[in-house]
Amino acid sequence: MTVETAIRIISLEESKDRRTVFSQHVSGLGLDWSFFPAYKDVVPPLGYNDRDVTRRFGRGLFSPEIGAYVSHYKCWEWLVNSEYDQAIILEDDVLVDWPAITQLTQCNLSSYGIELLRMFATHPIKSKIIMYRFLSPHCHLVRTIGMYLGMQGYMLTKAGARRFVEKYPNITSPIDLVMTRYWEHKLENYSLFPFPIIEQYGPSVIGPRDSVTKTISLLDRAIRFCWRIRDRAKREYFDRWTMKRWPLGPTIDVGPAFINIARKS
Repeated sequence: MTVETAIRIISLEESKDRRTVFSQHVSGLGLDWSFFPAYKDVVPPLGYNDRDVTRRFGRGLFSPEIGAYVSHYKCWEWLVNSEYDQAIILEDDVLVDWPAITQLTQCNLSSYGIELLRMFATHPIKSKIIMYRFLSPHCHLVRTIGMYLGMQGYMLTKAGARRFVEKYPNITSPIDLVMTRYWEHKLENYSLFPFPIIEQYGPSVIGPRDSVTKTISLLDRAIRFCWRIRDRAKREYFDRWTMKRWPLGPTIDVGPAFINIARKS
């Protein structure tokens, strides 16, 4: 059964230079891609309350963080209502290994029990190899435990997008921390090693980093402290008792690429 995969690049409509450069790299590859308009402010059905965010995250969000959350959420919303089975969602400031991405567009993630495949992290991640040679002899599938920061690129199924849209209409933290919370939304964080994309260095074009929170009350600090303890306990329980050790079966670092074998079977 053929899987329908879209590629959407989140980009401000006024970012002409970025769009031009990105288009030069992807045009002519025969991929189903287009730009998805980025947002700068909160729009329905999303909601933002600075105090709620402070009680979860410790401070109000910067303007770029709010814009990123809204942009990615609206892209998830689009996927849920589209004819596509899955989408590769990228930001416009990344360098892409297009042969790897082309292979991924032909890969039905849901058939492997994967709804979210992240492609870049801004900080070191704790991970375990789940399948050697997943995409090629030198590209392995890993599953992360704990924090996974960075939303510059990822692959998401329609089922995964629906889960995010239904569960996170209220903004309480940056978007990458929402995606990280596998113990809450039950979408385990898989990734590829090495990453198929990297972020180019440069300032955000969505807005300045001006947090709206000036001071944090003792009550808000106490509420956040208690929430963090409960949340960490939930994560530890999920890591120890819920995660399957080998979700795709045992793996060894020999033989052809896993997805090539899977396609023939």
